[in-house]
Amino acid sequence: MSIFNPNKWAYDHFHHAELGDKRRAARLTVVAEHMAVGSGKSVARSCNGEDAKLEGAYRLIRNDNVSPSMIRAAGFARTAQAIENINEILALEDTTALSYKHSVASELGKLGKPTDKSRGWWVHSVLLLDSHTSRTLGLIHQDWWCRPDNPNEADEKESGKWADASYFTRQRLQAHMSRVISVCDREADIMHYLSDKQSHSERFVVRAKHARNLVEYEAKLFEHMDSHPVTGGYTIAIPQKGIKEASGKSKNRPSRTAKLTLKASAVNIKHNRQQHAINVVYAQELNPPQGEDGLSWMLLTSEPIDTLAQQLHVIDIYTTRWRIEDFHKAWKTGAGVERLRMTSPDNLERAASILCFIGVRLLQLREVMSLPIYLRKRGQIEAAQSMENQSCSNVLENDEWRVLMQLYKPRGHKGKEAPNMKWAYQSLAKLGGFNDSKRTGMASWSTIWEGWDDLQAQVKGYRLAKALFEAGETL
Repeated sequence: MSIFNPNKWAYDHFHHAELGDKRRAARLTVVAEHMAVGSGKSVARSCNGEDAKLEGAYRLIRNDNVSPSMIRAAGFARTAQAIENINEILALEDTTALSYKHSVASELGKLGKPTDKSRGWWVHSVLLLDSHTSRTLGLIHQDWWCRPDNPNEADEKESGKWADASYFTRQRLQAHMSRVISVCDREADIMHYLSDKQSHSERFVVRAKHARNLVEYEAKLFEHMDSHPVTGGYTIAIPQKGIKEASGKSKNRPSRTAKLTLKASAVNIKHNRQQHAINVVYAQELNPPQGEDGLSWMLLTSEPIDTLAQQLHVIDIYTTRWRIEDFHKAWKTGAGVERLRMTSPDNLERAASILCFIGVRLLQLREVMSLPIYLRKRGQIEAAQSMENQSCSNVLENDEWRVLMQLYKPRGHKGKEAPNMKWAYQSLAKLGGFNDSKRTGMASWSTIWEGWDDLQAQVKGYRLAKALFEAGETL
């Protein structure tokens, strides 16, 4: 059975949801399955015009007894089960806005100016990854809130989201927290948050924002690290990227190779008459291209930094942080959360809560195929080759790989056995329109999903034709 079987996926995530009635959990499972099959489509389209399915979906979404937070809690519980055998887990944290302009927007919160037509929620998410393979494990926490028009009323809620995320992640993972490393950008450089992590002996990598006072040195943090001796260096490949200029025009930033130096130091930060012992790793680009700001990462961490390998591991951990931004894109563009049209905020939040896990599912779909590329970038060539050479029947059902093989038959392939995973990834990418124009070898999650969606439509037609043939009917 395909690991992307939407029936099994929906059952695993939602059948145990505590909604006050087992029938509601069963209905949630069915609705989530339909929405997963029709990822990116409206609720009505995901039900394929079947009145009974559509009525059941709306009955769930409009039910005031169905708590959106309990829908999410069911999905978080599934993620907690997925980490059992993972040695080191990265907890990526970031905040995004869900923006709406239709009639319900006036009942939501401020995103920009109070007079803006777009209003919505701010959502802070914690996404778990396997540190060794970069494989997405799932969401373990989300905090939703509507920002009031008065900015002074929002400060306490928004500054506390980091500690809240740690608290709820801690409650859900319990003893497994010793294997979890929280990974955050500069917004999390808050001493209350860092001291909370330290008081619970929890691990973190946080990019520094503030010029902290140090106990041992007159110079502040950034000045101290600038004068610190270099411990080593490394080279990274920066891919091509579209960027928006100040004028509003877009242009492509060309790919390049960047050389960075590393510095590391253990420091004692002085804050409110208290001392906080923290390790620091500083990566800085040498000779960036003219007109561009070079890469510069000042990272506060609980991780050991005694050796160059340990310092590089801290850098490697931080470079995974962009993956939560990929989740936001999958949730919005792939799953279509901002295209939802509901008549009340509660109904909208119920549907959006289901879609956040469908967004994760889209990422996982790509990763099953593209994981060897990540492993190659990490220098794990043998592991990558082993995964590429596995039979794609471990991922695709027989009908799926057989139909795909009719579209893109492997050169020299003989017999009736399924081709390997490398062929399956390349074939799905082609079906989704991938032409590798950036020479990365990696298709976007949306391209893989387009290929997967196209394949499912063709498999559906193939199965229908086969059923008609077996029944002795003619087309």
